Amino acid sequence: VQLKNYKSYANFNAGKSDGLYLYNASSDEFSIELPTSAGKVKIANLDFTGVQTGNKVNFTGSLANGQTIASSYVLPESGFLLDYQLDAKSVAISGADYFIHWKEQVHQTEKDIAEERKATINYLLTEDEEFDYLSENPSSVANENLDQSTKWISFKKKYFLSGLIPQGFMFKSAALTATPNLEDSVNIKTLDAQIIASAQDLSAGKSSFQFYFGPNDYEILAATNENYPDILNFGWGLFRWINLYAVQPIFNTIISLGSGIGWAILILTIVLKLILMPIQWKMFVSSVKMKLLKPEIDTLNAKFPNKEDAMKKQVEMMSLYKESGASPLAGCLPMLIQMPILLAVFRFFPAAFELRQQPFLWAEDLSSYDSVWNFGVNIWLYGDHVSLFTLLMSITTLLYTYMNSGNVQQPSTPGMPNMKVIMYIFPIMMIFFFNNYSSGLSYYYFISTLVSILMMVAIKKFFVNEDKLKEKMALRKAKASANPKEKKKSRFQLKLEEMQKQQQEILKNKKR
Repeated sequence: VQLKNYKSYANFNAGKSDGLYLYNASSDEFSIELPTSAGKVKIANLDFTGVQTGNKVNFTGSLANGQTIASSYVLPESGFLLDYQLDAKSVAISGADYFIHWKEQVHQTEKDIAEERKATINYLLTEDEEFDYLSENPSSVANENLDQSTKWISFKKKYFLSGLIPQGFMFKSAALTATPNLEDSVNIKTLDAQIIASAQDLSAGKSSFQFYFGPNDYEILAATNENYPDILNFGWGLFRWINLYAVQPIFNTIISLGSGIGWAILILTIVLKLILMPIQWKMFVSSVKMKLLKPEIDTLNAKFPNKEDAMKKQVEMMSLYKESGASPLAGCLPMLIQMPILLAVFRFFPAAFELRQQPFLWAEDLSSYDSVWNFGVNIWLYGDHVSLFTLLMSITTLLYTYMNSGNVQQPSTPGMPNMKVIMYIFPIMMIFFFNNYSSGLSYYYFISTLVSILMMVAIKKFFVNEDKLKEKMALRKAKASANPKEKKKSRFQLKLEEMQKQQQEILKNKKR
């Protein structure tokens, strides 16, 4: 099976026009075994005569007892489905089941063999709509025996899919196995399916199948089978919903307007940032308020240096926050709202077929890592190359961290980690973590952080006046001090004061 309009990475890199092979008869297997009165018959071993009419081929084979088996393949004018029909109504079946063995030696078609091996998995859908798949572990054998009716079985590669869909009936059960070929640089994984189907269905003429041999493109998969898009690893739960109903529709709309993939990622980033701008505004205003309160917070830390005064200090700080209208949580909550989108795109771009073999700037393929310098030797935890988009992402993250570091309060409790140090370690760790990831993902995070920096500078320069905000906070605090009876304590403050009293009682009892 050859997809003529797609290339393996090796051919793409060499500038060859050869198509991509998903199934090779010399190494792969698809065989059907029938239990007949004359013994087991493996259809692949029979001699067939074939007649082609247009896009349809009919085959006829004979058994030793004179009975015949017919099969046909129909290739539609468009799409990626191949219709297959088996006619064995004239064969005397002696058992209750017949057997299908499907095995593929999945060979490398992408740039990064490790990521491709990890993404190569067996998938199936059971009668009760339960979606199941084997482990993604790229280095150990995975297997599962499913004694349950199955609607379809598929072999998923990183960006392509081979699927078998029975028409008008279901498989009775299946045993799936995925075996990594760690020492083989060509065949990266062996996917195997031992399938049991009803001989009664076969005798009744329920023996039509559809093969899907095509790309893991969301829209193509959705048009082929309503459950096939579940194969795409867009994350789980909330993250998947964000990708399916927000990120992907916006991205596809931008692409449909004729934009290149690199520019589409840039526009997508800006659109998402504009949507999240009110949250960015809240975060910045909160950070400015905390910055203005820092001298008073430092005074409180100096006033209550002892560990036993921690509760008193906390009560004083809560009162300070309430009087000034500031809150350390006001900056955290908007960040928590943004996190699902940041985590969702972490799954979206590596799974998006649209990025495959799409160049942009120095990146030859946005679906894989961009390499501006190859070492020729693998460095532990880092790799054998330098990814420039990853470096740019880390640098902008480091700059963004520096711009916000002044608002981070140092922990006063002994033994607590230094938050500033942790903040600076994270961007450095990203260099190692993202070096082998999709360059499209690193590019998105780079642009996203850069836009955040520009928005922060613009908000600070044109929209938020620190002097006026300081005056406003001072007036609010003065009003609260002048009318202490009007101050309403929050439940949290009341709880802190209650805990403080309890702590004082415990200390008194200890002194006695």
